[in-house]
Amino acid sequence: MAVYRFRVYLEENEDIYRDIDIKSSQTFEQFHTIIQESFKFDNKHSASFFVSDDYWRKGQEITYKKEDLPLDSEEIRKKVEPKKLMSEVKIAKFIEQPHQRFVYVFDQNVQWSFLIEMLKITDENPKIIYPTCIKSIGTSPKQYKQTNMAKEELSPDLAMAGLLDEPELEDEEIYKTIDTGEEGVEDSDLDSLEGEEGEENESEDESSEEDLDGNDFNFDDSDEDR
Repeated sequence: MAVYRFRVYLEENEDIYRDIDIKSSQTFEQFHTIIQESFKFDNKHSASFFVSDDYWRKGQEITYKKEDLPLDSEEIRKKVEPKKLMSEVKIAKFIEQPHQRFVYVFDQNVQWSFLIEMLKITDENPKIIYPTCIKSIGTSPKQYKQTNMAKEELSPDLAMAGLLDEPELEDEEIYKTIDTGEEGVEDSDLDSLEGEEGEENESEDESSEEDLDGNDFNFDDSDEDR
């Protein structure tokens, strides 16, 4: 039986690729699975193969999940061909030329895109279990890219937002956790400040009362004569 050898490489980096052998009688679902394994992806998301021309223009779509088969309104408007299911389509059905090309897209949200080109047709080796990855060049990219900011790099507002996501923290604890860069005031300091302020107010009141009681209101004799 004929065996197709395909080179599968990242669209954004052709230096990272896998050479895969798959029998002509095997399905696109089996092709999808070996691609996932060879790039160390988790196979938890939707995926599709698109039959391509020499310019990587997408044609017929062959999708992984049944729920992705229905066309959306935009696809219907453009008169896109009905999608096919990977598990039901053999690779040989869409081999139209010696260097047949496909575009493989995995995880529609992230849009991992791979370009696939057939290198040659070989004979089946009875000692090999197909499909198989026969060559792996370049380190696989991380499937999930995450950027974590260090806590010390967070502004007080961002730190507050992060802490509010943790229900186990009380409001009081949240405010204590955030470091605004200013020195805090101890409770004892607050008490002493309140005391000083009270004493200051009392002394002002006493002095004003003394002024009222002790002041002599002298009038000039000239005023009395008037």
